[in-house]
Amino acid sequence: MGRDQVFAVVRDNILAVRPGLDPAEIREDRSMTELGCDSLDRMDVVSGALDEIGLELGTDRLAKVRDIGGLVDVLWHGIGGPA
Repeated sequence: MGRDQVFAVVRDNILAVRPGLDPAEIREDRSMTELGCDSLDRMDVVSGALDEIGLELGTDRLAKVRDIGGLVDVLWHGIGGPA
């Protein structure tokens, strides 16, 4: 799975919890908070993406994520993408 595919998984999970969002608003430089996601929404997005990718990560790796691009990087590296 490539990095673009990981981004698509994250985007699809954001749209699942915030269906009214314009997909064009979901960019790597934005945070989920900026998109109107509360803490439960963010947890649902991360959990859904992890399940879809088939990955388990510790919360310590996710705690430093500040934007969607950062989440994509953590997930991608978790499945073996280059560091």
